Amino acid sequence: MLDNFTLKNGIRVATYRMKSLRSIHLRINVKGGSILEEKGKSGLAHFLEHMLIQGIPSLPNAESMSDYIEGLAGSYNASTGEFTINFIITVPATHLEDAIKIASEVFFEPLFPEAAVEKERGAITEEIKQRMDSQEYKIGKFVRENRFIKNSILTRSVAGQVKDVAKMTKADMVEFWQKIFVANNTYISITGRFEKKGLEKLLVKYFDRYPQKSQTSTIPTFTYKELSAKSIAIRFDPKLKSNYIDLSFPSLRLEHDLVLRLRQSILLAILVNLSRSRMFRLLRHQKGLVYGINAGSYIINGLGYTAIASEAAKDKLEEVISLVVQELSTFVKNGPTEDELKVTKEFLSNQWLMTFDHPSSIANWIEGDLVWENKINMPEEMIAMIESTTCEDLTNLMQKYWDFKKVNLVIQGATRNTKENMDKYSKILEKLK
Repeated sequence: MLDNFTLKNGIRVATYRMKSLRSIHLRINVKGGSILEEKGKSGLAHFLEHMLIQGIPSLPNAESMSDYIEGLAGSYNASTGEFTINFIITVPATHLEDAIKIASEVFFEPLFPEAAVEKERGAITEEIKQRMDSQEYKIGKFVRENRFIKNSILTRSVAGQVKDVAKMTKADMVEFWQKIFVANNTYISITGRFEKKGLEKLLVKYFDRYPQKSQTSTIPTFTYKELSAKSIAIRFDPKLKSNYIDLSFPSLRLEHDLVLRLRQSILLAILVNLSRSRMFRLLRHQKGLVYGINAGSYIINGLGYTAIASEAAKDKLEEVISLVVQELSTFVKNGPTEDELKVTKEFLSNQWLMTFDHPSSIANWIEGDLVWENKINMPEEMIAMIESTTCEDLTNLMQKYWDFKKVNLVIQGATRNTKENMDKYSKILEKLK
């Protein structure tokens, strides 16, 4: 069912055949997004992404593209992140060739029509302003600016700044496109109903015609120096009805083995992310102090951190933070219990298996592994890694890789940035050693 190969020009392909479907889902990526933008050009990758679907040789404007694909009962979209730009198209299986042809032209033959540049500039400007109006944007921006050192490119917004977008030119976009949209930096995943030989012929026909070129811009490798020193930051915002808490610390990076990164997800499930997790039971079920609490890991080249996020009323804030810190400290010191590990293994193993019940989940899985891992791992392989994990493995991981010397606590809401509050929360963080 799963097949992966590389075209002669260096494009990497992964396919997953599902005879029961009547559709084709194609995703195409390049490595390189907002992280590669130069100073004064924030939002360039995002602007470029918009222009990719404004016209291609076979469909010379946005209207003709949308009309044609919707006429097939299909759908499409493009998106930009810090580290990738992608295009996604879903069509009936009978129109596989259409999907492949359109995707090839979107990535390698965009027209960059002049009229569309100004039209999209206006749309993007409104998009940025709309994002800036949201509380989520303001909360996220403050977290990034305090988690990373001043002027780190990791503090940037993918959408960019209005002042930079206002002066971007077609030439800027073409130059950026030429740097990263090259064959050996391109990844294609296809899920759905197809015949293997026919699919491979179409990929060769439409994608192998683009010559292999040297990539002139690559994703940088970061270091833990990008993370700010041990710190506490408080932003008073009377418009917020709750206090938002974000506690982060250095942890695993992308270069660490997949089994270690998978074990870190086991740890976070036991500690925070399941309804049976230690912190959720304590803070929600037993004390009713929070509505929710969650944790996640940010893992990139050379750098990684884990963040625990929750919210609390002003009069409960100190208690919530104290309990989170205490539970985290105890967990790192003693590790999980055998019972905690057993039930979490069962949950995660079943979760991995169910991932392959839905085409979009399969596509997400394949795409992620194709772009970022050395191989595409099947559920059975992931489950074997889970089953091989012991409590000792998990405890050793935390004690070796979770670094509280750079722990970062961010509070936003109806709590003022006073010396008294800073001293109080500094004292609480001292429990993390």
